[in-house]
Amino acid sequence: MANGRGLARLQVRILGIVQGVGFRPFIYRLATDLGLKGWVRNDGDGVTIEVEGPHDLLLSFLERIPKEKPPPAFIYTLDHRFLPPAGYSTFEIRKSASQGPPKVWILPDLATCEACQKELLDPSDRRYLYPFINCTHCGPRFTIIEELPYDRPRTSMKRFLMCEDCRREYEDPKDRRFHAQPNACPVCGPHVELWHKDGTVIARRHEAIVGAVKALQEGHIVAVKGLGGFHLMVDATQEPGVAELRRRKRRPFKAFAVMYPGITSLRRHVHVPPYAESLLRSPQAPILLLPRTQAGWEEIAPSVAPKSPYLGVFLPYTPLHMILLAELDRPVVATSGNLTDEPIVTDEQEALEKLGTLADVLLVHNRPIVRHADDSVLHFLLKPEVKPQMLRRARGYTPLPVLAPRRLPPIVALGGHLNVTLAVTRDREIILSQHLGDMETFEARKTYRKTLEDFLRLFEIRPELVAHDLHPAYFTSQVAQEFDLPRIAVQHHHAHLAACMLENELSGETLGLTWDGTGYGPDETVWGGEFLLGDPASYQRVATLWPFRLPGGERAIKETWRTALSLLYEAFEGEVPTDLPLFEEIPAEKIARIVQLLQKGVRSPITTSMGRLFDGVSAILGISYLNTHQAQSAQLLEYAAWEHPEVALELPLPLRDTDPIRLDWRPMVRAVVEDLRKGTPVEVLASAFHHALVRASLEVARRIQCSQVVLAGGVFCNRFLTEGILETFWPEGFRVFVHSQLPPTDGSLAAGQAWVAAHQKEMSSH
Repeated sequence: MANGRGLARLQVRILGIVQGVGFRPFIYRLATDLGLKGWVRNDGDGVTIEVEGPHDLLLSFLERIPKEKPPPAFIYTLDHRFLPPAGYSTFEIRKSASQGPPKVWILPDLATCEACQKELLDPSDRRYLYPFINCTHCGPRFTIIEELPYDRPRTSMKRFLMCEDCRREYEDPKDRRFHAQPNACPVCGPHVELWHKDGTVIARRHEAIVGAVKALQEGHIVAVKGLGGFHLMVDATQEPGVAELRRRKRRPFKAFAVMYPGITSLRRHVHVPPYAESLLRSPQAPILLLPRTQAGWEEIAPSVAPKSPYLGVFLPYTPLHMILLAELDRPVVATSGNLTDEPIVTDEQEALEKLGTLADVLLVHNRPIVRHADDSVLHFLLKPEVKPQMLRRARGYTPLPVLAPRRLPPIVALGGHLNVTLAVTRDREIILSQHLGDMETFEARKTYRKTLEDFLRLFEIRPELVAHDLHPAYFTSQVAQEFDLPRIAVQHHHAHLAACMLENELSGETLGLTWDGTGYGPDETVWGGEFLLGDPASYQRVATLWPFRLPGGERAIKETWRTALSLLYEAFEGEVPTDLPLFEEIPAEKIARIVQLLQKGVRSPITTSMGRLFDGVSAILGISYLNTHQAQSAQLLEYAAWEHPEVALELPLPLRDTDPIRLDWRPMVRAVVEDLRKGTPVEVLASAFHHALVRASLEVARRIQCSQVVLAGGVFCNRFLTEGILETFWPEGFRVFVHSQLPPTDGSLAAGQAWVAAHQKEMSSH
């Protein structure tokens, strides 16, 4: 509404990622550039702006906000209204208002921006080689915030009093560091120290980094406190050091990630297409799985990623990492600073206790980490089109919410048992936690409880409903019992179906190929090779694998030769063929004991798990007899298939007209044994196994006649299989959707549980 002089007041309300990204300084500059008066401030709901001036300039102001906003900012909603002028004489940034529950989105931690990198390496700059340089476009956010709104006194930077120079930048609306909450310099900010593993200080400040570089050059293992926790680092080109790290960390096979000084050295060891380079250099700076070059095989220590055609690679994303890698000038293993199956360590005193046996020295700093965040991991689906796919969602992405198409009741969703995340809902937002790992240890469970309390407090969620996995023995299901609230137990694979539908904004009847290692079925058997027809409200199981047993239960998950024996026993009706490689590798008395379990049907739960089928076939082919980590045997089977990707022979995998339809793998196992006897290469059979699953799945889809299909569950981390289904289904008229920003693993379960629970609550209220 304008007055007689043509002046008006515009009030703007913005929800989204607008705190900690230089949004208020941007608004200040935009308003003053247009000669407008008024104010801007953060509040519990986002950002509120009032500007006053000629009507045409107010419209220009409104139009320019989304076009010129800071790159890390994300606007969810922008509402505005015109009001009578209030007579403002200046434009100012007002103090944050903290009344009411927070509705802002917290920004993830962001990799060091180009402007800060330039200053970091400029000898004339006052922050030259300062390992905590940052601005409103980069640096820590999620890992330093204690409460909202996001202001310095509510972060772990509150203990560092800004010097005059930093304060001047912080208060200057024209400066890149205006209201950059972690703003600091060598005079007033955090600093690094190099510690012996007994806690003795060896060196401080830059000399500490020089000392850490020397230790790495000599092949020692260095624990480095980073953004969201510690890394264990060792020279990736020195086999003795990498092998020693494996021994100390008790991680015999799972690949280590490698951090490179820069894109040039990274290109030497992996193939980097343009779409991968842009992601490596992005503010998220994730680990990417990329195919090796010949030099990547020859120059990287064999123990870094045994037998893998890929390397998990990333670039330094903090100034500390940048200085360290620039001084060293060679790639380093940079793996989570923890014992296997325990959470990443975040505190230097805890590091002395837990990493002192793993590392030779520790490079630490005195900026507290409020909450841990592992590195995120992605790979690329290449067919029928290039698409990044999340494998582990943490640093750079958490806690960005998944947006539901409608408002949800306040729900807390607790996830599963492996690759766990939890989630809370707020309006349309499903806010997922960072990757919390497997709930196998006391330490992991303690961290889970801490994160749950943290999320409920930080986002001020008062849940009305608890969603959890159907499995009654899961730790997360037991936590659900502690809430004095209505609870909804969500079947594991239904949650997978719902999560993939949610991410792809799908509605209506959907066929879900939900394939993984373990999920508790309503019939109290172990599901995992399921075709579910339904939506987030309900489902029916329309097809599954022919069932088999897991002799020894949980032990069969790790000792995959047991599953191979089970498949052979079932396929050959008790007459197990003994002329296979596994009979040369596994002692005869062990085999005899497992066959006895199968004959008696004791301690051998029934399963339809696709993940376990992969394990068993991998062992039958002599590729892998053990899982020292969750997917070892299945990964090695996929790697073998890539050696011979074309269809060289067809293995039978018929459908049985039962209810549900059964994919009968028994003829396939018999054919595999026969082909092995003929000398057919293992790689050809590994490829044929994948192709058989693709063909059988297509036949199921034709019978069900549902054109909308989703692929969800950890088995679809397998790119050979996923691309095979996508390429085969699309020409037949099926619309097939996969995960991209959520992982296909159990890391997406909490989002699916929340989406199912919201639908079921809505149904029960009608």
